[in-house]
Amino acid sequence: MPAALAGAAVLVGADFIAQRIDLPVGVVTVCVGGAYLAWLLARQYAGRRR
Repeated sequence: MPAALAGAAVLVGADFIAQRIDLPVGVVTVCVGGAYLAWLLARQYAGRRR
């Protein structure tokens, strides 16, 4: 359930941003989703280093 909510939040946020700056929603989704994925991976990597 948390993954579904996070995915929905990323998509809604990307749609909102895409409407404001007049870009295709797919481009914004890749940028926002990629940044979120990078943050998750960095967090997981930092947790293993402790």
